[in-house]
Order: sequence, then structure tokens, then C-alpha cells
Amino acid sequence: MKKVIALHLITLLAILGSCSTETSPICPYSNCDNYTTQEQAQAAFDANPECLKNLDADNDRKACEHLRSEGGSTSCPDTANCGCSGKTKSECGGPCCQWIVGTGCKCN
Repeated sequence: MKKVIALHLITLLAILGSCSTETSPICPYSNCDNYTTQEQAQAAFDANPECLKNLDADNDRKACEHLRSEGGSTSCPDTANCGCSGKTKSECGGPCCQWIVGTGCKCN
């Protein structure tokens, strides 16, 4: 009987020891609308990329690429004819083109 009780205690201690008391961090809600410039969004993303991963829709580590830079606008055309359509992800890039997951290469 003592062996059974000892075995149960060892099992219970093993189970309790494997439980973590750490909690995952509470992430602040933020989206690109909370920032005026791409640089502001990038700084926030760089400080906490795990919590603010929604600022990087295409997972290229660049936050809110559609926002203007601090120096002014991106000077990208406002039309769909900006030279982005039909490109693959590896071809997509530059100041006006952005890869958007699920939709492809689009104008910023």
C-alpha cells in the first residue's frame, strides 16, 4: 500500500512540475490606422513583432507598407495600372508594388 501511495505522489508531483505558471503576454490591439507614417508603424512592429504581426500583412517584416514615409508620399500612381499586376512574389517590389497574401502583387 505504501508503494502505491508513493507512486501516486510521484506522479502528482511530475504533473504539477510540468505545468507552467507563465502566461502569454497580453498584446495591445493595433492596426495600420493607428500610425501616420510607415516609419512609426515599423518602429512599433520592430519593438514587438509577435504582438503586432497584423501590421505586416504579407509577412515580409515591413509594417504598413501602404503608409506614406516621413519624407512625404510614395508618389505611386492611384490607378491599378502601376506595373504591379501579373508579377510573381519574387518580382513584386519597389516603391509602388506590394505583395498581398491571397491577392498577389498590387499597387500601394
